[in-house]
Amino acid sequence: MIKPQSNHLRQTRSLDGFWNFKRDKDGIGEARNWFLGFDSECEIAVPGSWNEQRTDLEQYFGIAWYSQTFVAHSSWQEHGVSVHFGSVQNHAKVWLNGTLVGTHEGGSLPFQCDLSRCIVPGKENLLVVQVDASINPWDLPPARIATNAKNEGFHNSNPSVTYDFFPYGGIPRPVSLQVTPTRESIDKIRVDTGLNLESKTAKVGITVTVKDSTACSVEVRIEKAAATAALDSHGVATLYIDIANPRLWDLKTPELYVAEVTLLKDDQAIDHYRQTFGIRTIEVVGNSLKLNGKTVFLRGYGKHEDFPVLGRGLSLPLIARDFDLLKWTGANSFRTSHYPYAEEWYEFADRHGILIIAETPMVGLCERLFESDDIKAKALKLVRDMVDRDHHHPSVIMWSVANEPWIESQKGTDFIKALLSEARSQDSSRPVTYVAHNGIEINAACRDCDIVSVNRYGGWYDYPGDIETGTAYLGKVLDNFHSTFGKPILLAEFGADAIPGEHSLPSIMFTEEFQADIIEAQILAAESRDWVIGTHVWAFSDFKTGQSITRAVRNHKGIFTRDRLPKMAAHCIRRIWTETGQA
Repeated sequence: MIKPQSNHLRQTRSLDGFWNFKRDKDGIGEARNWFLGFDSECEIAVPGSWNEQRTDLEQYFGIAWYSQTFVAHSSWQEHGVSVHFGSVQNHAKVWLNGTLVGTHEGGSLPFQCDLSRCIVPGKENLLVVQVDASINPWDLPPARIATNAKNEGFHNSNPSVTYDFFPYGGIPRPVSLQVTPTRESIDKIRVDTGLNLESKTAKVGITVTVKDSTACSVEVRIEKAAATAALDSHGVATLYIDIANPRLWDLKTPELYVAEVTLLKDDQAIDHYRQTFGIRTIEVVGNSLKLNGKTVFLRGYGKHEDFPVLGRGLSLPLIARDFDLLKWTGANSFRTSHYPYAEEWYEFADRHGILIIAETPMVGLCERLFESDDIKAKALKLVRDMVDRDHHHPSVIMWSVANEPWIESQKGTDFIKALLSEARSQDSSRPVTYVAHNGIEINAACRDCDIVSVNRYGGWYDYPGDIETGTAYLGKVLDNFHSTFGKPILLAEFGADAIPGEHSLPSIMFTEEFQADIIEAQILAAESRDWVIGTHVWAFSDFKTGQSITRAVRNHKGIFTRDRLPKMAAHCIRRIWTETGQA
């Protein structure tokens, strides 16, 4: 689907604000017809996670109900009207005026519901959303089953999840109405760019999918060039436009184009959409990653959508601040660990020249999940949906299909290989990877990666407190992965916790000095290997986790605090990366 947009034919109306909210601890809401209205216990802000907006909701992981009203314009009788959710964590059911209009599983990607057939023009309409944030061992990412805890990723936390970040609930991204002149409207736009660096030409393919019509045609205009095609029997049209001497999207010159897509019926425009895209190449050549034919070295971070009070809620000022800090440290990239982020992050990166490794929410995968055909089908769909949403972003240079899967059998290897194959089949223009941990013996699927991504914490989890031995061990791990799989390596996670304000001479674990020392030693060790294509420090900033004896309030591996104040490591990294320059 395409993100809501306002133009001369389309209207949007934001539904962000304070929504009525009620917990449903016993799951009785549907039986009692709460979708027709309910007695609110409080108001909750949207976008935003519910857990940090009220003290009594901080540890609530269950079902809750949201409601909001809006007045539909009297002209909307024949219009196409839908409601678009940037995301709901984790599962949603949506009703309008008591009629179920849509459901969605998963908390990191958008969905929309058609309201056209049950909206009441000129009247107040009631929108109700059931949000299920239950801790479920069969979700992606999954909760933990105690009997299997040893091999289920990060464990021994409260709540009991397999991953090391907080399982927020709520509606963390914007909600808006999209109104089109008719129900026949543009549903999807895919832009594929083929660039020939030698001839300095580009061929742009635009595939447009239309809903509720096959009797229309599509016109696409890119600057002075244009093409028109009729829809096929499936409501799809594919058009090609050649561009001579294209302006290339790059780190220093993030040039963007706009495809003006118009839906025509009887030669009249009935819908219009402006789709941005960039023209560039990204490929693995030998032991190098090439952007537009030139070697690029990835310097950056893993990070989270996480901030005080907001939880995972979208904040535009936070995006601006984080990108400013990325560039201040000399970084040129980050990974969307461990789920797709809000679209606004990618759009900002498109405009400002930052590279993104886009990751699925497949973290905490383990053997019982690999044995389930239903989970595999759900995981493959998540890969497709992520690629479908983010394919047009030139900032996205790689797909990561999983983080730290615990593989104990051929089924696990085949599962990860299937995800890699799915990503590659959906988009052959970008490298694919998954992020490995532990040893080569459980990571045979790395053979199917274009780039092998490795997480390792020498001197922290391995040889704790011993930077010299830990760094040497990290080097041996990287050497082993490279010699075994023969692929370029991304050091995707490394680092140490530092509690802000803790200092020691000599440096010891949990102090700012220790964190700065270990990160510097391991950046230099990794970057001395000519087959390492990047170093991503874990993490950009401190973030909220479940409660655990291994986490003092939160994960403190950030080089910035949770509210974005620099630790010593931030200054250290800035010195290293700005002195050597961005690739």
